Amino acid sequence: MNSNAKMLYGVIHIGSTALSMRIVSYHNLDDIQVIEEVAKEVTFGEEVYLNKKLSFASVNRLCSMLNGLKQLLNDYQVKEYSVYATAVFREAENKRAILDLIHVNTGFDVQVLDMSQEIYLEHFALQHQLMKYNHKNSHSLGSDFMFVDITSGAMGLTVWQGGVLTYQHDIHVGTLRLLETFSANQRASRDYPDALAEYIHAVMRPVWKTIEQYHPSTLVFSGRESRIIARLLGWPVIKHNMAICSPEKINSLYDAVGRQSSSHIRQAYGITEADVVLPTIHIYREILEHVPANKVVMMGTTFLESLSMYYGAGKTDDQAIVEMQIQNLKLTESIAEGYYYEPKHAHCMQNYSHIIIDAFRSVNGLGKREEFLLSMALILSQIGKYVNLIDSSRNTWSLIRSIDIFGISEKEKDAVACIAFYEHKGMPEEDDYAFKLLDDSMKMTVLKLIAVFRLVRAMDISRKQKIQDVTARMVDDTLLIEYDTSARTALESWFFEKENDLFKSVFGIEAKLERR
Repeated sequence: MNSNAKMLYGVIHIGSTALSMRIVSYHNLDDIQVIEEVAKEVTFGEEVYLNKKLSFASVNRLCSMLNGLKQLLNDYQVKEYSVYATAVFREAENKRAILDLIHVNTGFDVQVLDMSQEIYLEHFALQHQLMKYNHKNSHSLGSDFMFVDITSGAMGLTVWQGGVLTYQHDIHVGTLRLLETFSANQRASRDYPDALAEYIHAVMRPVWKTIEQYHPSTLVFSGRESRIIARLLGWPVIKHNMAICSPEKINSLYDAVGRQSSSHIRQAYGITEADVVLPTIHIYREILEHVPANKVVMMGTTFLESLSMYYGAGKTDDQAIVEMQIQNLKLTESIAEGYYYEPKHAHCMQNYSHIIIDAFRSVNGLGKREEFLLSMALILSQIGKYVNLIDSSRNTWSLIRSIDIFGISEKEKDAVACIAFYEHKGMPEEDDYAFKLLDDSMKMTVLKLIAVFRLVRAMDISRKQKIQDVTARMVDDTLLIEYDTSARTALESWFFEKENDLFKSVFGIEAKLERR
């Protein structure tokens, strides 16, 4: 893309409490012009949390609203757009029917974001905005942060230390989910505040042992709930899209409203969304009791804003995307270190895989995203050995599927787990439990990545990184991989020949490993 060109596109978010759209002219992350932004409050989230489904009457109303947004896109002559849904669709038992009805009635294909994706997209925008502010203000907020992003259905905790992403965990403790846990009569009881505090502590207690080893100087609260709390404190969260305060300010607000009813908060403060105040302020109090930060930042960034930033950055291959992926891989390494991990072996295989994929990229159909997933699989491929050496592949597969991996969807996580499962043996079959979980669009990609994985594993089968100065190129219908070494490489060559059969069956070309 021309560095001076601008993109015009729209993003639509179907949320639990609002349907919103933003049309932007995008140049780069620091040059985004909002052409139009509209939002309409909805109660779809409350309906789904209460009934586990979205009624057809609500779906029809949603389709009518979406057609209105589609007309607005046409009015602005916007040809490129994307539609996203979060918790309201994730939680709906009739999600498949809803998506089909929307497609039939509006032509929109809705992408339902997993909880980890939702938190990741929000975090992408938050960390960019916060780091930019901190750089301009002589790092007045310090260098160690904990981001707390609360949504209607979940909460994400993300720790940065010295510019490095060191911890991320998602918890099913969103505001609407908390409200659904207690009946209307229970929420009206005088015992509700104490019960709510105890319940939140019980849910969050398992993370504190890990969190307390970090010492973030600044807590960063974000999400719709953060903006509501900022308004309670009398801050419009406009300047720099954030407000900065001390933890004592949040604790003082807790003392003032932590035991008040929603109706009292609504009347006293003029907050229409008063129902979410108590869950939010109790979550904040729980966090402040375990994270002794010096400062608190309330971010005004909306999820729609985050979507519009990430969409443009992804389409233009912005360096920020690459930097976040590097941070994600570092975080994945820290996860692997908690089990079993050989960093030199993993880094060596990542280097080999990049060289190999790049050498025949024009015919392999693998993009940067696929290479990123392979890197995750290479890092996590041995964690099952932590459980035992017998059937470690199955253990690895189970562990990968059970842990939070920041920045990838559940489908992508299943793909990473499957690649690691076939690390050293077997050919994926349709009935294999690890392979049959994947949708058809992902199966071929996984087969390709497994084939590359097995080659690079063979090239460092001794774990001694003997094969150095690797280059790769296509010679007619052969992928020629050349290297230098002073060591004996019979073991690597024998295993490479063994794995070449799988590579040939997947890509239709032969790979050769030759010493220069």
